[in-house]
Amino acid sequence: MATRLREGRSDMVKSSQLEVLAISPAVHCDRRRVVVSSDDEDVTEEKKTETPRRNLVESTPKSRKPLETPKRKGELNSEMAESFIESFRFTKHEVASSVDTPRKSSENPFAVIDEFDKFEHEKLTFLLPGKRRDAEKRLETDPEYDPTTLFVPADFLSKQTPGHKQWWIFKSKHFDTVLLFKVGKFYELYHMDASTAVSCLNIAFMRGSYAHCGFPEHAYGKFADQLVARGHKVARIEQTETPAQLEERNLKSGGPKEKVVKRELCRITSVGTKTYGILDGVELGQSNSMGDTSSKHLLAIKESVDPKNSSSIYGVCCVDTSTGAFQLSQFNDDEYRSFLRTFIANNCIAQVLIERGSYSPGTKALLNGMLCSVPTEVLAPGKDFYTCERTVKELMNSDLLGSEVSEWPIELRRLLDPDSVLPKPSPQFSLVWSALGAVLFYLKKCMIHVDIFTMNKFTFSNQKLKPALKVVDGVTCWDKKVLVLDGTTLENLNIVPNNSEIHATSLYNILNKCATPFGRRLLRTWLCAPTCDGTVIKERQDAVEWLASAPAKTFVQKATTLLRTVPDLERLLQKIHTLGSKYRAEKHPDSRAQMFDTTRTSKRKIKELVSTIRGFKTCHEIRKLYDTLRMEGEGCELLDECLGIDELRPHLENNIKHFEKIFDHDSAMEKGKIEPKAGVDEMFEEACENVKKVESRIEGYRKKQEKALQCEITFSGTGRNRYQMEIPDTIKPSSKFEMKGQRKKFKRYMTDDLQELIEELGAAERSRDALAEDATRKMFELFDLRREEWIEAYSAISKFDVVLSLAKFATSSGLQMCRPEFDYKSAKPYVDIVDGVHPCLALQTTGNFSTNVPTTFIANDTRLGGDAPEVMLLTGPNMGGKSTLMRQTAVLCVLAHLGSLVPASSMKLTPVDRIFTRIGANDRIMCGQSTFYVELNEMQVMLRDATIHSMLLIDELGRGTSTFDGTAIASAVLQHLADFVKSRAFFSTHYHSICSAVAGNPNILMAHMACKVENENDEDPTDESVTFLYRLAEGICPKSYGFFAAKLAGINEKVVRAAFAASNRFAEKIENKSSTSCSKMAQLRTAARDSSVSVEQLRRMLDSF
Repeated sequence: MATRLREGRSDMVKSSQLEVLAISPAVHCDRRRVVVSSDDEDVTEEKKTETPRRNLVESTPKSRKPLETPKRKGELNSEMAESFIESFRFTKHEVASSVDTPRKSSENPFAVIDEFDKFEHEKLTFLLPGKRRDAEKRLETDPEYDPTTLFVPADFLSKQTPGHKQWWIFKSKHFDTVLLFKVGKFYELYHMDASTAVSCLNIAFMRGSYAHCGFPEHAYGKFADQLVARGHKVARIEQTETPAQLEERNLKSGGPKEKVVKRELCRITSVGTKTYGILDGVELGQSNSMGDTSSKHLLAIKESVDPKNSSSIYGVCCVDTSTGAFQLSQFNDDEYRSFLRTFIANNCIAQVLIERGSYSPGTKALLNGMLCSVPTEVLAPGKDFYTCERTVKELMNSDLLGSEVSEWPIELRRLLDPDSVLPKPSPQFSLVWSALGAVLFYLKKCMIHVDIFTMNKFTFSNQKLKPALKVVDGVTCWDKKVLVLDGTTLENLNIVPNNSEIHATSLYNILNKCATPFGRRLLRTWLCAPTCDGTVIKERQDAVEWLASAPAKTFVQKATTLLRTVPDLERLLQKIHTLGSKYRAEKHPDSRAQMFDTTRTSKRKIKELVSTIRGFKTCHEIRKLYDTLRMEGEGCELLDECLGIDELRPHLENNIKHFEKIFDHDSAMEKGKIEPKAGVDEMFEEACENVKKVESRIEGYRKKQEKALQCEITFSGTGRNRYQMEIPDTIKPSSKFEMKGQRKKFKRYMTDDLQELIEELGAAERSRDALAEDATRKMFELFDLRREEWIEAYSAISKFDVVLSLAKFATSSGLQMCRPEFDYKSAKPYVDIVDGVHPCLALQTTGNFSTNVPTTFIANDTRLGGDAPEVMLLTGPNMGGKSTLMRQTAVLCVLAHLGSLVPASSMKLTPVDRIFTRIGANDRIMCGQSTFYVELNEMQVMLRDATIHSMLLIDELGRGTSTFDGTAIASAVLQHLADFVKSRAFFSTHYHSICSAVAGNPNILMAHMACKVENENDEDPTDESVTFLYRLAEGICPKSYGFFAAKLAGINEKVVRAAFAASNRFAEKIENKSSTSCSKMAQLRTAARDSSVSVEQLRRMLDSF
């Protein structure tokens, strides 16, 4: 129930009186402005003149929970909240136009007025569509129009109150952003931003002719996150001076007096730039199971055209702002843009940055298809989307990477021109530098560029979809190679969830039993690029087998329990880096922001530091657990690397002990500030000592005066009146003693010498207090200085967590598991699987993905290559399991390369360099591509890039066009694969004529998915009953049994019978045509052999045919 704000103080309503007004968006849509009554107000009461509210704080929506907090020492007083009141006071005209008589109703608690009226911003001409201009006065139809800015007429601004004028100036620079405008203890939203907030946050408008709503400071995290989740960008604008500072600034300026406190933009948050700051609602140190732990990336794409072959060259930069990790790459792409598709598919892209006018229609079509729901920012060339030269210049700023390039991350130094004396981007990497510049500009706009770039976490990857394999002594070298899974394959095999959505049947979801957030992210990385390195695979297999064995059961249980208490250390390290940043403490606008809930936020950030320390301590406990097993002769090489590295373990233990010793954790969390112990902060200790010295001199001065006056003297007073000497009134001191006050039998005096000492003490105390305030930041900075060692520690634990997850999958699935055997010496690639099952579908049949429940999934044997043909031509009934068998084999290969056990009796294979898939009939409307075009595009990539080490899945090629064209293309592709490419391949089809065309090819194995047919009837197909056996068998399936599938789908039997009759007529017609053609050809051959038949007669015969 909405509640009217009761009259409080004339200048400001107490925050304890405020309650949030909650109405549904539906109500807002129908009734734009409402007047509501109080709970205790009689709706039959006579009309009363309502006293207008005098400021915006009074207009802030109420919350059901009182918001007022006890005043704490050091907090800003209410003067801060009142500082902005004058500029927002209503005029009599505004009050008269915004407050009307409530309509009396016993049924509807809301009294509606001016139902069809509009808010002021909806009437403004310069905001209307078609008349709106950017800051440079360009209309929306102008190609150079900047949608992020707004032209606000000067005459309109001159009529605004100082506060509203300040808001419009911010809005003109950030028109596409929702402004959270700080007024006292509240974030206020005005005009179009208020409309957005009401529709998204389920809060109410406040009364008035202009749209207006808001919420308290402590609710920022909750409401800002909701707005960002809805796709909005959110700007946090803070008050960066107090009323006293405003007064002082006016005195110094000597010019016209400012009427409002200064405000500055402190942060812009978008869906691609979330950092989990201290004001956000998520507490990383509280639990490792918080919300979505997957990475969300901001992607910048720079495109150019290769003049040699007109193909696209891309420079891409991808950053996860929650961890500060950058991924860089530059590559020449093909016409299908396979490299870019794969890069996008390997990362969860949340937001895209592109350069205006520089990307091709093909790139636009790809983004429209793959990232159609992802917001895209178009940046101006050069100005916003930096050139490569400007990017390097910007990074040399002392606040970022600095002018000493030798100290830059090695990945960036490799992209510089080695022949240049001054730092200069290498010409061959100009595009990736420009993409990095776009990200730099955008993060700078969001006010987090220093926080992210100074993490120094950069990786550069060479996008190679066709790995160059070396052959030494007839043996292929697979060291440091990966199994390539392009974007199409990741989607078709359902390897990882799309856009981080939860798909219960994805391979990631089946395998993901990780206990830590950073472990889950590493598992996804492994799945997108499984290794081909035999040494790595063997180490993982050994670790998985040992962790799944009986001797490790107790260790696994204890380690899992400990891992579940570990917070998200990877994201916490980025957060601690930000909190310890000297730049943020001295130069960032947040350092000047006047916050009111400082004690709560201070306690929270200290709690997260302590949680991080305890999290690493838990990691060390897991290592000690493993040490015990090692001493008993258990363990394996990979776990020794993760948990038993002698060189690393002492560093971790020493670091933990150091931070447990230098400050009291419990006391710091309770007080909200860190007080370093002795020997930690020399400057702070020196300042404390200076204070004691001055206090000692003041005490010495007191004793000296006691001796001179021969009486007892005590100090009295507080604050500005402290240290006044209290002397008995019977004593008459000299004229240098100035009387300040008195009480019965005593008088209080001050001398110039004592006043100098007091002023000296005040200066010493201010110095000490400033250092004390910075002591907390320094502790975060001190922790961040050991970042590399912390990263090494959690990286090892994340690898252990993933291997442990694979072991849990093996033991809890209820499926028969085996260890795949890789053959690196075979001259002919092959894969041989006995009793293999698809892990995702097999577990789906149990109805539970985490318990030992027997599966009803049918196992199958599969063999391709080696002594058997490389290509399997697969036929069978509709819904018989052809696509499932193909996907199953590919998924088992992915699992094998991952180092996992696989659900089969046995599995032997040579490494696979890439898996290609052409599955399903899908068009790409957003890309302007038909079903058949998509098919041919995917086939073109296969025929061009596949090697003998690849695996191909081709499902019903040619179905996107006419039967004859489709059959011809499918037949030609099949024969080319078998005779020239010679990859391990599955080729399923319903075109049975293809089987006859390739029947004699030794490289093609005929196989089908078996079925049992009962009541087969050549007259009425609805009598047939087909039982799918889901077993792979040799030979060709005689029919596809499509009419039985139609019957199962519930199509009317009359329609099925009519379709069957039409099919017979088509077949008969084709057969007759074929018979007639054969007869005419026989006549032609006979005539050709007859010497009496002339050439002219043969021509006439051909013409007649």
